[in-house]
Amino acid sequence: MNKKKTAKIALIICAATIAAIFLLFYRPVSLAGDTRYEPVFSGSMEPAIPVGGIVVIKPVDPETLKIGDIICFTLTEPTSITHRIINITDQGFITKGDANEDPDQWIVKKENVIGRVIFTIPFIGYLGYFVRTPTGFILLIVIPASVIIIMEIRNIVKELKKQKQEQTSKEPRKDGD
Repeated sequence: MNKKKTAKIALIICAATIAAIFLLFYRPVSLAGDTRYEPVFSGSMEPAIPVGGIVVIKPVDPETLKIGDIICFTLTEPTSITHRIINITDQGFITKGDANEDPDQWIVKKENVIGRVIFTIPFIGYLGYFVRTPTGFILLIVIPASVIIIMEIRNIVKELKKQKQEQTSKEPRKDGD
């Protein structure tokens, strides 16, 4: 395979990866059915969940939650919080970040529970956050997309010229011209 073709394939793979990152972190919060992916930008759950990680959350029946479960919940939209359940009362769940000394000042109502954290992916949240910034959007989405568009326009123009040359060479020559 020549270098030009290899570079083109690498660029397409890079663009597809960037598009996947964009779809995963910039637009939808929910992918793969009811699974949610939320970035973690505070250190309240360290070391269990590092800053810059992504938590993968599955919805659960709040009645099945128990002390020690890490849950994601909302107090005010659109902000979500991920903390560990340290007690359960009739009013809801008392939570606390692992790195915090004191329990949270609120009680999480069962209807505010988004789901239970099933696992975390370290450091990917930084990339998701970067994609959401204007600089990240330009560097990871706009520039690669522009390069691909320019390359494809060049390929189309090249193909059109090639077809025109083939068509010209196939036309019969008239005598006396």
